[in-house]
Amino acid sequence: MTFTEEQIKQLADSLNVETAREVIHITLSVGENLALTDSKLGGLPYIPKGGTLPTTSQGEPLFMLAQINCEQLPENSLYPKKGLLQFWIASDEYYGADFENRCQNDTKRICYFPEIQESLPIAYIKELYTKISTSKRETNNIFTRENALELPFNPNQSLALGFEKSVEGISYADVHFDDEMQKIWEAAFSEEFPGLWGLPEEVLKVFYKYLSNGAGHKIGGYPDFAQYDPREDDNFHDTLLLQIESEWNEQYSVMFGDAGVANFFINREDLAHCKFDDVLYNWDCG
Repeated sequence: MTFTEEQIKQLADSLNVETAREVIHITLSVGENLALTDSKLGGLPYIPKGGTLPTTSQGEPLFMLAQINCEQLPENSLYPKKGLLQFWIASDEYYGADFENRCQNDTKRICYFPEIQESLPIAYIKELYTKISTSKRETNNIFTRENALELPFNPNQSLALGFEKSVEGISYADVHFDDEMQKIWEAAFSEEFPGLWGLPEEVLKVFYKYLSNGAGHKIGGYPDFAQYDPREDDNFHDTLLLQIESEWNEQYSVMFGDAGVANFFINREDLAHCKFDDVLYNWDCG
């Protein structure tokens, strides 16, 4: 079977319409004078008065990868309308991920504060967080970067988050791509979709022009992976809670392994009920 570019574009357009999801794209920039409660990647976390910094079961500190102030997001149907959502990971060779148990809450933690109340003093948080970072850096000499934190970001540097709402169709990396494409393909050609990798190379190249690859920092939408979607047998974690890609320049560096990408997935009903104790955390690189 031969295809024209217009046919392929029509297939991709139909797929994008049928699978359209709300997405909030995120941009990073060096943060200047960010408040404790601002949205950020890295930097000082909001800790309510009487609270503590999260630790593992062994007492090792976790580090705040990202903090989302829900009131700073554009109007959306994804996140809670108010409160703070924080993503914490451990400083270890896998950045807090457990690839045998991706939903564990020991070396990764998602913390939600529905109400922003009085926080611990910023000077105290800064002193405590710096001490923990310094202590970890001095004692950690068993990994490849001797005397360095095993983190994909600098916890003592705040990166401001910019948000832009949009919609996007399913990415070709998503585990459900073939199933969704099968519906479109069968309606057009009355035959089974051979899968992207079953298409001739010249057809595949044209498809890539019109399909989403899922790349970028984002909330919602569809994921990107350097290798594969770990949810092959998991229909429960159906919503992309947060995705952070590797990004680096002269001002900052966010690096998951060798230019990888991190994903946090949640069940849509859990998200609607602000239940964040069953979040799948995965990252991979090429």
